[in-house]
Amino acid sequence: MIKNLINEREVTQNIAINEVSSKWAEQQTISGPFISIPYYRYVKEISAKDSTEKIVQIKDYIHILPSQLKINGNINPEKRHRGIYEIVVYNSKLDIAGTFNSFDISALDIKPENILFDKAEFVLGINDLRGIEQQVTLAWNNEKISFNPGVSSNDVVNTGINALLHVKPNDSSSYQFSLSLDLKGSQLLYFTPVGKVTDINLASEWANPSFNGAFLPDSREVTDKGFT
Repeated sequence: MIKNLINEREVTQNIAINEVSSKWAEQQTISGPFISIPYYRYVKEISAKDSTEKIVQIKDYIHILPSQLKINGNINPEKRHRGIYEIVVYNSKLDIAGTFNSFDISALDIKPENILFDKAEFVLGINDLRGIEQQVTLAWNNEKISFNPGVSSNDVVNTGINALLHVKPNDSSSYQFSLSLDLKGSQLLYFTPVGKVTDINLASEWANPSFNGAFLPDSREVTDKGFT
């Protein structure tokens, strides 16, 4: 009887968590940023009926990762209640900055005339877009660019935001970027370390954090007042 009661409470707790998360925002994973550049490639198709050949144009994407990626942020937890259950949600303020090295397209064995440089996108993967609090603006070198919802390619991420870039072919210069992201979520916050060098520094008032994933923190400090 006690075991059945525990199971029933656990199921009810999960329902309460899902209910609150569906109205606030689900757990979040920040993937990226990275640059996606579309290009055309051509393949030969042979008809099964009459064995005739034709050349078909296919749109694909080049994905470029940053050489340096730095994320500094603060996570502010809040408690919500459903009956006897306590659900933790959070507001986060993230400052994301980094560098992209020059684009060596010649190493990819793609003809430059088939690459759509004017359609290049700066992409940031976010699990639940309902968690975005304010309009996000990208600082790209000396340019300010507003983000749009959605992603053009699902090769790397399924959901996120994008900003249309002005990228020059065979440009030997590097690109600096920065953006601020106010993001809501529930229970969990994950990061995908896409940079060649990735540094993430977080702080929060939450005194009982759990660190998991493929990498544990290089250093951490946990006190009754929170963690870094």
